[in-house]
Amino acid sequence: MEPFQLRSEAVVPYFFLDSWEREFPHLIAGMSIRDGESIKDPDRTNYALHVGSRPERIIQNRRRLAEELGVSFASWTCGEQVHGVNIREVTSMSRGKGSESAQSAFSETDGLLTQERDVLLTSFYADCVPLLFYSADIEMIGVAHAGWRGTVGEISPRMIREFVKRGAEKKEIRIAIGPSIGSCCYEVDEHVVHSLKHVLPDPFKVVLDSPKNNKWQVDLKEANKRLLLKEGLKEGQILVTGWCTGCHPDLFHSHRRDCGKTGRMVAFIGMGKG
Repeated sequence: MEPFQLRSEAVVPYFFLDSWEREFPHLIAGMSIRDGESIKDPDRTNYALHVGSRPERIIQNRRRLAEELGVSFASWTCGEQVHGVNIREVTSMSRGKGSESAQSAFSETDGLLTQERDVLLTSFYADCVPLLFYSADIEMIGVAHAGWRGTVGEISPRMIREFVKRGAEKKEIRIAIGPSIGSCCYEVDEHVVHSLKHVLPDPFKVVLDSPKNNKWQVDLKEANKRLLLKEGLKEGQILVTGWCTGCHPDLFHSHRRDCGKTGRMVAFIGMGKG
């Protein structure tokens, strides 16, 4: 069953993690979508301040989504994504970093985690892999951004280790792998394939073995899943979406499909005050 369900009745429609929210009602977890009008006007559903020309509109979009989710805009927290593997912990003092300016975000940070209530961890995407984490035993949440560099840098296993370092039992950690570009739309060169071979136990489960014009097709969602299994998690702990951002212009921004002229979706996870 597809883990990311569309909440279409919302004023600002978005995908949400149905099974997580049913089991843990205090959780808010999902990903924004685009609409038909944003194909001509990417800023209409853009949530990232590092792209687009109208920051005041992006902030307005963030405020509207926060209101739809029932959280304070002051809880919106994000990092400066650089396709790296740095992970930072959000405290009550750093809550809200990056909400109103790119300069105030956590610098050079592609992963965030927290045990604080009333913090919305956010991260931005237009093909890369969104990773959401939750461990009920220590009430910790996390988000990570994994393009191919973050994937080969093993940001997903690194996040697991950060959870365990803070007392989480590995068997209690849940992960959701969100909408990103699929192997159907993602061609890479030999350098990327070579890098993946170094970290994956069986790279040809995620890399098609027949090059086309010296290009290979790669499944980054599956790559991250296999890295998590390699780290010791079980299949039942990992939810993987079937959505490809490249195949659905009605729902997703895609950097590759739209030749860079696009906005960014936001993946988010938070725990309510109660």
